[in-house]
Amino acid sequence: MPLIQKQQLNPHTILGIWQTEESLEELLALLPHHVDCTQIAQAHDKRKKEWLASRVLVYTLLKQFTAAHAVLRKDENGKPYFENVPLYLSISHSPALAAVIISDKYEVGIDIELLSQKALRVAGKFLGEDEKKYTAQDENKTCLYWSAKETLYKLYSRKQLIFKDNLILAPTDAQNVLLGEVKTANFSKLYRIHFEFLQNHVLTYCIDELQA
Repeated sequence: MPLIQKQQLNPHTILGIWQTEESLEELLALLPHHVDCTQIAQAHDKRKKEWLASRVLVYTLLKQFTAAHAVLRKDENGKPYFENVPLYLSISHSPALAAVIISDKYEVGIDIELLSQKALRVAGKFLGEDEKKYTAQDENKTCLYWSAKETLYKLYSRKQLIFKDNLILAPTDAQNVLLGEVKTANFSKLYRIHFEFLQNHVLTYCIDELQA
């Protein structure tokens, strides 16, 4: 089982990274029997493997919190939750890696992205002027900022956010930490976004330890 990373981020929060090497059949065999896979029945095999690996990771980490029969759902904004267990979680996946963060106390967000030039091609759509100056057409920095904004979007968990205008990032003096802000007409809040680079990917995550 390629659980390549498991971090206890604080007494209430755990993060895991799964390297997807299994076949579809092997991933299915690792899932609890109650997991509903019908939503990916029509997806191509590559997408199925990403989805299955992320769910295997969810239920692997869940064992650290409870042995309950937990049913994973999505709310009206697409945010995952357990309908019968009071936990917060966030999920992300690429073709090679899946990333999950779970907390029994804090709202969380996570994203993992394959490093590529794709982010550079669309940077003008999600970067503000100060962010452009910092990333300076650097592929890794631009992918980092894209991933960090995805993490903020998932943490805020409401739709109708414009990445360029409502999600604002800045570097900090702390190692591997960005300052993020969600700013709308009636909401403004700062967050610390942690990041690391691994296996040609960038991972970002945030724990809302100052939530109301």
